[in-house]
This record gives sequence, structure tokens and C-alpha cells, in this order.
Amino acid sequence: MKEINTYPVFPLSINVLPGAYLPLQIFEPRYLDMVKSSLAKEEGFCIALTKQDEEAYTDELPNLFEVATYVEIVDFNQLQNGLLGITVKGLDKVKILDRWKQDDELLLAKISKFKELGEDFSEDPAYKEIWSMLTEISNHPEVKKLNLEIDLKNAINVSYILGSLLPLTPIEKQTMLELENSLEKLDFLKSIIKKLGG
Repeated sequence: MKEINTYPVFPLSINVLPGAYLPLQIFEPRYLDMVKSSLAKEEGFCIALTKQDEEAYTDELPNLFEVATYVEIVDFNQLQNGLLGITVKGLDKVKILDRWKQDDELLLAKISKFKELGEDFSEDPAYKEIWSMLTEISNHPEVKKLNLEIDLKNAINVSYILGSLLPLTPIEKQTMLELENSLEKLDFLKSIIKKLGG
């Protein structure tokens, strides 16, 4: 039986992969309330990518991809521009099942978390370049500052972390999120690296 929970949904034109961090500026009252509530309850919310090429709204609700990322707030501070700055960490791939709006227009949804099994392909010659690239990038001083939790024995984690460090478009990240297993994600990354000239 899949676990179903209700969480707020933050529709954005960017997305975040599990294991990666995303800094956000919060200014709308409904999202300020969402952040306060998340911190008080010590639970997160979902970030869902909006569909850019279609009608922005369907049945008065934003048009979103159904596969999204459950995130939790790991840092917050007042920015120089007076807005609230938060940093979220992607934790789980989720599916949005049913959604509705509160009176304050905040979007809520029933969500189901995917249990993604990350096999170990670190010794597989076909994917050697992916492991080498991640090891190289993760040793860069600026990337080290991110304190990413990298598990080189878990191909799902490796895919998501490398995918978050490479210049992927939101749609490419979405594709990667929606792919069902480690090998599909690794093969997709290989095609991206080739396109980038790696």
C-alpha cells in the first residue's frame, strides 16, 4: 500500500532533483505562510514544474507536471532586498494525485512518494564516464561548499546529483525525474553529456 500524504505544492518554472539544493525568494503571503507552517510542523512541501507550452491553468488550477519533488527547508534568512530567502533540499520523487486550492489560493495536493531503488553501477564500464565526471566535479571547491550527500554506490543518487550540477534545462531535469529506473537515468545523462560535448 502506497503512503499518501497531503502537502502544499509550490508551482515553479524551475525544479529541483532529489539530493540537490535550490535557493528561493519568498514574497507572496500564501507562500510566506506555507514556509512558517512547514518550519513549525517540521515537514516539507512539493515543488512542481509548470507546463510552459500549454494553457497556464486547467479548471482554475495551475497546469503542472504530475511527477514532482518533495523538499524540506534546510536554511532561511532575510535577504538584503527585504524578502525571505530559503534553501530547500530535494528529498523524494513524488506523484501528485489530487489537488485543490485553500481559501488563500495555496495549492494543496495528495501525494504519493516513490521508493526509488538505486543499484550500484560504479564498476560498470558503460557508465565509467558518469562516475568519473561526478567525482571530478564534486571535488571542485565551489561544489564542495554545497555539502552534497553523494553515495557513489547508488546510481539513482549519482544520476540526480550529476544532473543537478550539469546545465540541464528544467524540462531535461523533469525527464530525468520521470524516468523509472537507474539505467534509464544513466543513459539519459550519457546523451546529455554527449550533447554538451563531454
